[in-house]
Amino acid sequence: MADLSEPRLPPLVLVRGEPPAGFPVEPNTVAELDDRRALWLGPDEWLVLDGVEADYREAAAAVDVSAERVAFRLSGPGALEVLAQGCSLDLERFAPGSCAQTLLARAPITLLRDDNGWTILVRRSYSNYARAWLDDALSAEPLV
Repeated sequence: MADLSEPRLPPLVLVRGEPPAGFPVEPNTVAELDDRRALWLGPDEWLVLDGVEADYREAAAAVDVSAERVAFRLSGPGALEVLAQGCSLDLERFAPGSCAQTLLARAPITLLRDDNGWTILVRRSYSNYARAWLDDALSAEPLV
C-alpha cells in the first residue's frame, strides 16, 4: 500500500532567464547541484530546491516562492496507481530524475520522481483539496 506524507519543504527559488551553470536545459529534467536540485519548468524557468535569491544575481529574475507551495510525498507499492487515478501523464514512462508541471485531479502541480517515490508540489491554495483527493485515492478499492 502506498504511503502519503507531508514533508517540510526547503527554501524554493524561481529563476528566470538564461540557464545558470549546471541547470537542466532538457525539458522535464532535474539537475543535482551540490546540495540543491534545479527543476526545468520551461525554456527560461527553473525551480531551485534549497536555493536562495542571492545566488542568482545574474538571472533575469530570482524570486523566493517558498511560502506558496506545499509538498506531499507518495511512496511505496501502489503509489503510481494512486497518482494515475488523477494524472493524465504516462507515469510508467516517467523515469526517476524527471519532473513535470501537470494536473492532479484538476489541481496544478509540479511532479518529481526519484528512486524512492513521488513528490507533489502544489500551491498552498490547492493544498487542502489535493490532500483530500490523495487521501480519498489512497482509500479507494484497487481496480482489478
